[in-house]
Amino acid sequence: MKIKRKQVFDDKLDPSNNDCEVTEIDGNPALQTIIDFANDNIAYSKDLGVRFNMALSPSIGTFSQLFTLREDLPENSNVTYNLKCPEKSYTLTRKWSVAFTNTAFESFCFDIRNNSAKIKSGDKPTESTSSYRFKASALGNKNNIKLNIEHAEPVDDIFYLINNGTVGVAVIPDESDGYWYMQRLADGLAQLNQLNTEKLILDMSNNFGGDDTSVSIFTTLLLFQSRKPYFFPTSININNFTIPVIKKNFDTHSDEFDIYNPYSYLSFPSGEPFKNASEFIGPLTNLTSSLHLNTLYPDELQLLNNTSPFRWTSDDIIIITNGFCVDKCALLTLFLSKFYKVKTIAVGGLLDTPMSFSTNPGGSITSTNVIAHSAGDKTPDLPEINELILTIREAYDFNNDNITTGVLEYLFKPADYRLYYNEKNAWDLSLLWVDAANLLNKKLYFFFFFNNSSFFN
Repeated sequence: MKIKRKQVFDDKLDPSNNDCEVTEIDGNPALQTIIDFANDNIAYSKDLGVRFNMALSPSIGTFSQLFTLREDLPENSNVTYNLKCPEKSYTLTRKWSVAFTNTAFESFCFDIRNNSAKIKSGDKPTESTSSYRFKASALGNKNNIKLNIEHAEPVDDIFYLINNGTVGVAVIPDESDGYWYMQRLADGLAQLNQLNTEKLILDMSNNFGGDDTSVSIFTTLLLFQSRKPYFFPTSININNFTIPVIKKNFDTHSDEFDIYNPYSYLSFPSGEPFKNASEFIGPLTNLTSSLHLNTLYPDELQLLNNTSPFRWTSDDIIIITNGFCVDKCALLTLFLSKFYKVKTIAVGGLLDTPMSFSTNPGGSITSTNVIAHSAGDKTPDLPEINELILTIREAYDFNNDNITTGVLEYLFKPADYRLYYNEKNAWDLSLLWVDAANLLNKKLYFFFFFNNSSFFN
């Protein structure tokens, strides 16, 4: 069922319900029911507006339409909708159905380490690491929705032109593929630059981030000239178990990316390499005192140096997200907003309520399973299901004097502008890009406000 404002937009089972107003869901006011669901059942963001988006708004990602496409079994076997139609009012009941796929079952319900034989998907063994599961879930198109892009001209599958070629659009879905991502982004932006686009829109909605912070740093340096510091500082949890790992990495000049490898970082705010392991560790007992930044690898620096500067200034660029811009995406958008004054747009959310444009910036986690595996025989066997998740790194905001001002995870950073979904732009994202371009071109001096229930479910 699709809701148009407070109306059924496209009921594929019974088209006669189209244009009926949805007044109640399960006997409660419809809008409040969705808000309560977002509050009680969605935990991906601290911002209620972002969770509200995830409950209702359609997209091509897994983390959307969670009200009607549940990840957990619903409490009841059906949902009732009170409809107010032009000719009558009545209650509609729809039963839940279970969509089963082998890939989802294998990824989320089995742990192959507890089975004597590997479960296979096609000819490849199924992996069971948490990062694999998250990425597989985020990449999956559970909604099977194909959105229209009718008001944009494609340059590539993630690069577009709008407004007669004067505005370029880059759709960035993640930062997870390292050098391949960097190469593709550099090539795509170079194409838009060569086409003489005057403005640039970065659409980073439904972006689940990635494991490699250097991707976000590369994107910052690709768009703007380097200046130090060029990314948010971080601090890493240290203890008697991790200190020997740090010292070993430094003494062996390890070139492997490791959260406890000093060669993967630069000191903050100088941007210089660490002279020894002790400087990296610092005097504190639980966190590294020398805040630090990830550095780029030689091939990444070469790619950066081989890319000609772009024409756009910070005034020519705007970022648009639906708030689900996670992890490294959050770090990138926050940094561009704070230090390069790139304007931001949050789409959707609750009416007249400020909304963040990013989610979960900067932290890193590990699990008891990973620790046990790294420690070998030094720790007893731990349950591999329901593993304990631990925070091991946090990122900080800082001011112009390079003084940290708080943990990013707990700082509310609202967008500069708001746009709202309606029955047209929810299916055609290019309409949102056109509105974003109007903001860039100073043609819109007001916020777009639509009824909250213009979200689709």
